[in-house]
Amino acid sequence: MIQYEKFFKSLGDKNRLRILNLLSKGAWRVSDIAYELDIEENLASHHLRTMNKAGIAKSVKKGREVYYEINYVKTKAVFKTLSKKQIFKDIFKEISKEK
Repeated sequence: MIQYEKFFKSLGDKNRLRILNLLSKGAWRVSDIAYELDIEENLASHHLRTMNKAGIAKSVKKGREVYYEINYVKTKAVFKTLSKKQIFKDIFKEISKEK
């Protein structure tokens, strides 16, 4: 079951939003994320674990390396569920008008 509070709370940090932006471009290793964002590797790891627990990111092992990417299955499920609520229907409708 998706925990919406964890999902949205995990997006309430600027570094996590920066990580999400990187992940939108593909899979990244923790060390590369840390380097790109100029943060400590242990901090990047912490943010990725939080995002993983919330269902936003997932880890994928490729050989000996671990990469993180957006968990589109869970992320889409959250927004699909929200889109059934009238307030979010209205918000999504307004967003689509802006294109």
